[in-house]
Amino acid sequence: MGWLHNRQERSSREPDELAERLRGRGLFRIDREVVGLDDRATVQRWLRELPRNPRDTVYIHRSWGTMAAVASRRRPVGVVLTDGHDSWRAAPPEAGRGARLSQEQVERVVLEALTVPSRPEWLDWRLLT
Repeated sequence: MGWLHNRQERSSREPDELAERLRGRGLFRIDREVVGLDDRATVQRWLRELPRNPRDTVYIHRSWGTMAAVASRRRPVGVVLTDGHDSWRAAPPEAGRGARLSQEQVERVVLEALTVPSRPEWLDWRLLT
């Protein structure tokens, strides 16, 4: 039962700080790519490819939480953040309820998450209920 002990030990320690992209490749297949937080160019490339690949999601895992840039066939890329208790959606500053971030805003907030020691200070985080 060594594999079970190893799995439990991994889940109980601090999460790894990394960036990853999950790519849907069919009904039951998902490819995973992982890079360090210092690989800004790769993360930026992933973000720029998201609008063309609506089955992809880019995650930034940090000690303060996880940020995800999520693609959709019907909507522009959205950014959500969770700290394990609450979740928020990044919204354009001074925008209406249904407004979405521009590609430049998505890149700005996600790339900031690579380097900041605490949750990025985006202008408008809206609590998801």
